Amino acid sequence: MNTTTQCLTCLYEQAKRTLQLLDSTPESNNTQILHKKKNMTKDCAPHIFGIPTNPPVIPPPQLAITVYKHIAQLTNTTDPYQLIKAQSIAKAKEFLQKIPLRYDLEWGIKIAALGNVIDYGNSDAFRLDSCLFEAESIHFSIYDIQALQTSLQGAKKLVYIGDNAGEDVFDSVLVQILTSLYPQLAITYFTRGAPIINDSTLQDLQTHQSPILDVCEVVDSGVESAGFLYEFATSYAKKLYDEADVILAKGMGNFECLEDCNDKRVFLLFKIKCDVVAKFIGEQRGSFVLKNAINE
Repeated sequence: MNTTTQCLTCLYEQAKRTLQLLDSTPESNNTQILHKKKNMTKDCAPHIFGIPTNPPVIPPPQLAITVYKHIAQLTNTTDPYQLIKAQSIAKAKEFLQKIPLRYDLEWGIKIAALGNVIDYGNSDAFRLDSCLFEAESIHFSIYDIQALQTSLQGAKKLVYIGDNAGEDVFDSVLVQILTSLYPQLAITYFTRGAPIINDSTLQDLQTHQSPILDVCEVVDSGVESAGFLYEFATSYAKKLYDEADVILAKGMGNFECLEDCNDKRVFLLFKIKCDVVAKFIGEQRGSFVLKNAINE
């Protein structure tokens, strides 16, 4: 899925919101950073974040790499979402204690999808403190569960591409269910290769003792964007991806990067959070999707 003019506007709003997070970072009391922030607020034009006038023919998450590198250079802050990611993982752990573990694939898919409500990278202002995790509220507009079940039957290797910090906790439930239902299945979980928005990195998961670390192999994919781009992955991540029988990719960023791969191994699980994706996929914004990434 290529970047649109609306995507440029969304990235610009993202970048401006990210500047406001500097007050909550360890570096926020640095006088030089405060001075830079004051100057950027006065002249907060798209070009200072590396946002072009016309949309390039690349997925939006790929352009976001440039945007967040500009933010890091401008502010000397490599991870402005560090505190938010810690809070997201903590809240997800609290929720996890309240839900039953049902060894049912559809229940696991629903719980994993529920975690995808955590997102600071879409056009809506997201507030973790007012977020309600209600599995019963999930409605799938596309639900390729039968295709997924068929793919899992004879599968030996599954690559699970993660998304936002906190989602990893929900994903650990699905991994446990998959391991129970398909004991022959070896599961590897991919994180982002560097901090970008509130997406999880291996360091985030290790620092905050994510339960995903206890249920499967977790690998730094090397990909710095908020969506899996094969060409930017490490050689080890590429090998795992190539050898996988099933690939489950969480989040809208992974959808934007993988929707055109025409690969029957790939299943995309996410909540539709913007009008661009809603129009592209032909479904209602706010609904959930489990989609096999193969042309019909």
